Amino acid sequence: MTFRYSKLKIFYDLLDLIKSNLFILFILFLNSGSNSMFMNIVQWGAIAVFGFSFLFRIYETLFTKVVFAEDGIHIHKGLFSKSEQFIPREKFENVQTKANVLQRLFGVQSITMETGEATSDVTLEFVNKVDCIKIEDYVLRNGNQEQHAEEAINESERQILFTTTIRDILKASLLSFSFLAIIPIGLNIWSDVHPEKYINVDKVMSHLSGWLLILLVLLAVLAAVGIGVFKTFNSYYQYTISMDNERIYVQKGWLSKQSFSIRKDKVQAVIYKQNGYQKLLGVTTIKLISAGEILPGEDQNINEFFPYLPTEKAHELIAIMLPEFQLRSMTHYASPKAKKLIWLRPPIFASLVAATGFWKPIFFVFGAIVLVFTYINRIREYRNTAFKLEDAHVQLRSGAFTVETLVTKRAKLLELQFERSLLQRIFDVMSVKLTNRAHPVHVTTLLDIDSSLQPLITSWFEARTKDVEIDPHSQYDSLKQDACPIPSYVEVNSK
Repeated sequence: MTFRYSKLKIFYDLLDLIKSNLFILFILFLNSGSNSMFMNIVQWGAIAVFGFSFLFRIYETLFTKVVFAEDGIHIHKGLFSKSEQFIPREKFENVQTKANVLQRLFGVQSITMETGEATSDVTLEFVNKVDCIKIEDYVLRNGNQEQHAEEAINESERQILFTTTIRDILKASLLSFSFLAIIPIGLNIWSDVHPEKYINVDKVMSHLSGWLLILLVLLAVLAAVGIGVFKTFNSYYQYTISMDNERIYVQKGWLSKQSFSIRKDKVQAVIYKQNGYQKLLGVTTIKLISAGEILPGEDQNINEFFPYLPTEKAHELIAIMLPEFQLRSMTHYASPKAKKLIWLRPPIFASLVAATGFWKPIFFVFGAIVLVFTYINRIREYRNTAFKLEDAHVQLRSGAFTVETLVTKRAKLLELQFERSLLQRIFDVMSVKLTNRAHPVHVTTLLDIDSSLQPLITSWFEARTKDVEIDPHSQYDSLKQDACPIPSYVEVNSK
């Protein structure tokens, strides 16, 4: 299959550039009659930048060709100076689609094929639905033509695990307190406009009756709630989690639609995240760590599940989709030797805030507040620190006010690292860092683990060679002979 952009994309690019630079264009329009030389230079400079950006998009539209071959994708660009990029088909791991309001007006969407490497991800911005289905099929099938018919049947029988209802959306909009965003927005508008320059605020307030004032306050509250509900509705409308034998699918959005799919065997880790407010409500956020993790939207990473899933439902979803990433009871905790470190570690930030009090005494109060918060944070972090090693399974819990529990498999880990500061060496404890493959890499740190557990953790990690399968077509053996020996773990003593 060969893909080329439609000529209609030129008109879309023009509208998209206008939309993206609407504020700048509005400011230039307001100053169009100015005789200032500086403003004239700014206006002509902005027009030149806008024109070059539009010409570059036209050039990209007309002279970009993407060939979807059996071995991989060939991307051809340019007219006089031509370039070609090749990405092997087996490197693609995830596929994401997104359609903003402008794209939906044109009946197109953008599609991103992820490889786990930022420089190798392929994004096409103006793809119609028919071509998008073909491209998704190309990535999802991964070259296995024998299973094509069987997987097509599985796709029609995709199992839907969770779908938001209107009640869920209303509950999420109220529980997220997103409607409170109108307060800083209103204050910001007030400080910019300065209405007191044009009207006598005190005089107006004195003429308002109590009932009218209450009515205005109620209208403001309703407007704030309405904005919060609209924002949440736009983000989580038709939020659906589904799966088949090979992949997990997430779809969401109203005005701007997004979708995400990932092969189950490409999931590097699962994070169970819960802050104090979520714990009180009995909800948990689940996040999938994958090699192709990107931010397709401004509000939330799409491979982070609906943040108001009941905790039991969240665990049930993981048990169905990824049973090997289920939570287990913890066995190892922060060392009792580290209790004194809670008080002995210098509160550097609190000291800096308090030191500012020599210029403004109010900062002595702020410093005391920060100091109390620092020690509460350390106590909670110490109590929450825990981990469990079990055959090829590992889970780590960390955090103070927001507790994260990472569950992963030994074969998914890239690196194990031990660190010891001077105080940690005195109390015979250490920090343990485990690194998962992601984009960027995901590092989980456990503080103040007893040093006597180092041999156990090291031997567990070195047994990783039994879990990792080497591709017989790779050049691993030849590279291994030329390379220097690499340690299984890294130990760092920091001062």
